[in-house]
Amino acid sequence: MAQGVQAHSHAHGSTSDLVSVEEARERILSRIQPLAPIELPLQEAHGCVLAEDVVADSNLPEFSSSAMDGYAVRSIDVAAASPDGPVQLRVTGRARIGHQPEGTAGSGEAIRIDTGAPIPAGADCVIPIEETEPAGEAVRILRPGAEGRNIRPAGEDAREGQVLVPKGRRLSAAELGLLAASGHGHTLAHPRPRIVVISTGDELVEPWQRAGFGQVRDANSFTIFGALKEVGAVPYLAGIVRDDVDQFKEAMLGYVVRADAFISSGGVSVGERDVVKRAFFRRGEVDFFRVAMQPGMPQAFGAIEGKPYFGLPGNPVSVFVSFEVFLRPALLKMMGRRDLFRPEVTATLRGDVVGPKEKLQFARVRVRREGGDWVAEPTGSAHSNLVSTVARANGLALIPPGVETARSGERYRVMLFRALEE
Repeated sequence: MAQGVQAHSHAHGSTSDLVSVEEARERILSRIQPLAPIELPLQEAHGCVLAEDVVADSNLPEFSSSAMDGYAVRSIDVAAASPDGPVQLRVTGRARIGHQPEGTAGSGEAIRIDTGAPIPAGADCVIPIEETEPAGEAVRILRPGAEGRNIRPAGEDAREGQVLVPKGRRLSAAELGLLAASGHGHTLAHPRPRIVVISTGDELVEPWQRAGFGQVRDANSFTIFGALKEVGAVPYLAGIVRDDVDQFKEAMLGYVVRADAFISSGGVSVGERDVVKRAFFRRGEVDFFRVAMQPGMPQAFGAIEGKPYFGLPGNPVSVFVSFEVFLRPALLKMMGRRDLFRPEVTATLRGDVVGPKEKLQFARVRVRREGGDWVAEPTGSAHSNLVSTVARANGLALIPPGVETARSGERYRVMLFRALEE
């Protein structure tokens, strides 16, 4: 960070060197810039943020068409039509969808027309097939039709020169359909960031490997992988790196070309950060700081070869919470998004939450609707190694500094990371 907190050399630190969550997040976000926009085909642009206004090159639709199967006629010819006094018209052609109309509608004439077919010249309304009777090479019209009836006019959806999708809009299914309909097969958008994920630790083994005594399966890479997929980024799992400076440096630098940012877990707490720090020597600038939060106090942030680097704690719950609080907003900003933060509700606790008084605590809770109010039930112990407490939760209750015990029945803000249950 340009004005970042410097790494501290003492072994344990004190509360005086803690940085608030807000300050830490602002320092990170101030260093993050949106990725440069590129031309993306529509099938790769879903979920990406548009980098420029997309303007209609022509009317949409480009031609007037029929909204019904029936007959294209002149409204003046059928003004007096009724079931008791039908008007008979000569059928002089056919208008099929996807083709030029066969003929024009002159005085006393009708063109058989399909839904979606172009309106033939001369016609100004369409009589539905249900309001007609066949009469050899003619048709009897049983009801009148006002000018414009059952006609979809050219430009009804959008006019030439009109902004179809504004800059800054995240492209969803509706926007992709609109762009495709208007002839835009590519669009200029901020791409999905490619994120390299590394887990550090001599004790780690892959999830599919047998864990020996004292070994731990790597949960962090897959927690981060899932969180990156959910946010819309492209994750690359670089595997496990031992607590070795050269191996860590080699792993990081080997992905510089293909990465837009790096995330590692482990190795940022006091006493173990030397591996990360020495690996970055002369390659970038990384700050190590302690945030007044629980879980997730030790954090690292900086850059390597100009690419953002996020160093997370090693405990799996700390990884999850750190991602939600710091990385998710930063990645959304890289993607050009404006809505950086999770939605929040105010909920009533259904159980006590105990934590360190000097820190903002992110308590794992399950939020639900109860009697017209939101209630939040803690999902287990506050220990940061219990990943099952996250799997059972859909929100993080924000217990502010100064509160050592949040009592059942008290109301607190809850940051939601999953859909609520009604």
